[in-house]
Amino acid sequence: MSVQAISYRVGIDIGGTFTDFALLKGSEVVLHKNLSTPQDRSLGVMEGLGALAAKEGLPLGQFLGQCEAIVHGTTIADNTLIEMNGAVTGLITTEGFRDEVEYRRGFKEDIWDARLLPPKQITPRRRRQTVPERVLHDGTVHKPMDEAAVREACRRLRVQGVESVAISFLFSFINPAHERRVKEIAAQEMPGVHLSASHEVLPRGPEYDRTSTAVVNAYVGPRVTSYLEKLVQRLKDGGEKNQLMGMQASGGGGSNGYRGGTPTRGKANGP
Repeated sequence: MSVQAISYRVGIDIGGTFTDFALLKGSEVVLHKNLSTPQDRSLGVMEGLGALAAKEGLPLGQFLGQCEAIVHGTTIADNTLIEMNGAVTGLITTEGFRDEVEYRRGFKEDIWDARLLPPKQITPRRRRQTVPERVLHDGTVHKPMDEAAVREACRRLRVQGVESVAISFLFSFINPAHERRVKEIAAQEMPGVHLSASHEVLPRGPEYDRTSTAVVNAYVGPRVTSYLEKLVQRLKDGGEKNQLMGMQASGGGGSNGYRGGTPTRGKANGP
């Protein structure tokens, strides 16, 4: 009489010091904790999965083959912002809105402190480039985009060694045509550079909220993507057949395209 293989579900949470695991098999929960591996956090994940497999008396490949789902949460994006060690990031935005990310809708942590220094900018002014174009609130193109100016902006950012670029135009969440074209041009002018278009990251107003979110996504995106690519490949090589589920800031989860390739833009690829 054949014995039916046990199916598993695994939850993983990577912190700065420890990586925590929760293994669900039926109604039983098995917990495990091991040190994180900052030099390559995917190694710590695989070490923990190997330890769980050993607890079940299984080789890693067989254990992963019996995993119905692996749900993964990480603070890599948060830590990147806290430590300010993200990608060298630039911004391409509508002409006249170069300093919007510094205005911050007029917000100040202490309105009575005249000496309060502004927060450090992810995109300093020299890395914020503007392009003549204008889309109105109803999506009508008031001023066609100057593609020559886009290419010049890309050239200036390339000279500064930019690794990631945020793109945010007025009302692009209504009509994203200009942002989409900038992505095409930037991919030609700066091959290999990570691109973050605001209409994909946060398709709504107000302008500061959308622009700043696109900038943060551009800043942390390469770090998160690099990590996930390594982890997905290690899981695939180890025998995992299902998609890696990413825990989102909302508390939900989604696959976000993590199947042995570059993660698609999604909630987990943002901050």
